[in-house]
Amino acid sequence: MKNKDILEAAKLTQKEMSNVNKFIEHGDKLWEFYDSSEFMKLYEYFIDSEEMPYSVAKGRTEAPDVWILDRLS
Repeated sequence: MKNKDILEAAKLTQKEMSNVNKFIEHGDKLWEFYDSSEFMKLYEYFIDSEEMPYSVAKGRTEAPDVWILDRLS
């Protein structure tokens, strides 16, 4: 599935989609992504689709925000 399709499936607004692209380009602002509506919508999408491993979702093996941005980049 393409990134645009994922962002639409996660029900992100156009503004949120633009923000996600900025987060991907500027990976040094992860704390802003983690506190965003974009993160919450994408987190729920990847949990519901069972694409994100449980250990990542719980932050045991990798941070979920980093995993999401890596998945989309």
